[in-house]
Amino acid sequence: MYAAPQTPDGRIVAVQPTSEGAYRIDLAFPVGPELRQMVQGREEELIFAARSRLARLGIDIVPTGSLAWDGDHLGLSADVRATVKSYGVQPLLGSVLLPGVRAGRLVFCPSERRLDSAAIDDALVSNEMQLPAAYSIDHDGRFRVRPEGCVYDLVEALTPATLKSIVTRTDGKDLLNRIQTRRAVDRIVLEPNDGVITSCSMFLHRHYVVLESDDSPLGRHLEAVCLDPVRTRGTNIVLEVATQGDRRIVNPAVSAALYHALPVDAKPKRWFAGADLEPASPKPETEAMAEYDRLVEVFDRLEEPSDTERYSHRLVAFADDVAGLVHGGQPELLWRRPSDGCALAPGADLSSRDVHESMDGADGRVYGSCILDGVERGAGGTLLLGYFPNLVEHTQICAAALAGKIRRSVFRRASYEHGSFLSARDHGRLADYEALGLEVFWCNDERKHVALHVFRGLRGFFMEPRNVARFKAALIFAAYGSAKLIAAEETEKVRKLVENLRAFFGEDIAFMTGGGPGSMQQTTDIAQSLGMLVGASFIETVDQETNQTAEFYQTFQGRSRQARQRWFEVASFHLFFMGGVGTLEEVGLTLTDMKLGVIDLSPLVFFGRHDGETYWRSLQRQFKVMVEAGRAPSWLQEHVLVTDDPDQIAPFYKRTLELG
Repeated sequence: MYAAPQTPDGRIVAVQPTSEGAYRIDLAFPVGPELRQMVQGREEELIFAARSRLARLGIDIVPTGSLAWDGDHLGLSADVRATVKSYGVQPLLGSVLLPGVRAGRLVFCPSERRLDSAAIDDALVSNEMQLPAAYSIDHDGRFRVRPEGCVYDLVEALTPATLKSIVTRTDGKDLLNRIQTRRAVDRIVLEPNDGVITSCSMFLHRHYVVLESDDSPLGRHLEAVCLDPVRTRGTNIVLEVATQGDRRIVNPAVSAALYHALPVDAKPKRWFAGADLEPASPKPETEAMAEYDRLVEVFDRLEEPSDTERYSHRLVAFADDVAGLVHGGQPELLWRRPSDGCALAPGADLSSRDVHESMDGADGRVYGSCILDGVERGAGGTLLLGYFPNLVEHTQICAAALAGKIRRSVFRRASYEHGSFLSARDHGRLADYEALGLEVFWCNDERKHVALHVFRGLRGFFMEPRNVARFKAALIFAAYGSAKLIAAEETEKVRKLVENLRAFFGEDIAFMTGGGPGSMQQTTDIAQSLGMLVGASFIETVDQETNQTAEFYQTFQGRSRQARQRWFEVASFHLFFMGGVGTLEEVGLTLTDMKLGVIDLSPLVFFGRHDGETYWRSLQRQFKVMVEAGRAPSWLQEHVLVTDDPDQIAPFYKRTLELG
């Protein structure tokens, strides 16, 4: 993984009005020991980068002095003003400039990591990055960023409550995304003493960009000047440009510099904490299997036969010394359901078992997670679960995580009734665990490995810990298709397509499919044979076997089909291979998400040939009819490519994204 060396967000510590609608603020930035050692004596190479959501509202935060140390913090003063007149932020500005509000971060930009003109050109030629079209690079390594032909308007007037929600809430950027919409323009006009929000397309994999915020003849970029690696990859890379004085600027542009990002080692996480359990020289391909073997022995030892036969008798255990547990020790707490007196004949089926328990009056309100009441606050232990938790167990687990009683949970089975498939409610519970800092591991018997649940944005996937770094850094392509195999000739075209994408976007790309057989499996096999990471979003169906080679995955019960589509939001691009009714549904969901702004508008590729014609040609004709009838947006034609020629894909992306 790669990152710009930077502090966490600094917060406002003092506010003072300076003139009508303008303010002076004092900021404090926490500086960790590693970064402090890196910048000691080089504080002049730290630049302030305002928080993006503030800049997107036209709020400009301009430093007025030098950085000063105050213990383990750096302090900075800045002037704040509103720059986009049409947004109406100026009279509301004072309501959000409050002590404690996060305003931006400090980014370390060492001169030795800055790219000169030759290094930038080499990186572009080798596709290590993609910059906006019509770029130019001067002798000093500065390049000019030109926005696309678009501006961003607010669909509704800002109120104090809405503005405060955007600035202060964790999900404030989601609210901003809903009310700030893109509008195409022939040219961007920047009126005197005004500002405009626009954007470009850019792909930074292992570099970061620092935009110049000095006033220039082509406009001044606001202080949200740092474009991070990985996060800056795709369309709608927002630019905020303003001007002062009586100048009118047409088609503003911004100069920028490029820096090598720092490689960040992602340490693999284990479900156990004992360092003594690590083999002297673990082999990557056998490491996860060894973890599974250890963990499944623990579950087998702690579970009685009745634990797996009845959902009500499922295993719940708490372990503080997990290293000892792996070596044959006992958990600190182990729950056993009191005997309910049910003596069922051998071979009794599930339905009669359930009826018998109901007639017997067994207390179904007793749950094994009640053992957490006996755990001390701050214990930070491990919870072992025979099944993924239900609602009552979930509430008890959340309370325990909030009290620091547990740091991780390990479950063995996703569902009693649905096998390895999780419900929509289960995914909500996983999001709660993420919010509470609780690690979740799955001892997956079907795949014979231990998987960690990892979020990317709002969506979480299971994967072996060794794949976490690659997953978080990858540019993901969603590949949709049928459970029916593609012909050999078409398969070779898919291979060529994948090779071309790797050549254009670089090595850090991944594919995600529906996880079924047929074309989905063929795409998986092709991508993995080329060394790429592949994921899957499995759905519970009767006609598909799940892909056992996907390196990151999520599972959904049959009733969660619509929810499942949300997990494809992690993809930057969408490829539709030959498919049937299910693929057609996914086409509709993807287009609707783009139309509603749920996911970013990006180029869409429909690929394949059948019976002498490109497979999706009739659908393309229907798109044209819909646009001409005013029932669909015009981008449905401009951002769609229907082809069976793999060599058309990269040029289509380059043209549509306006990349150089």
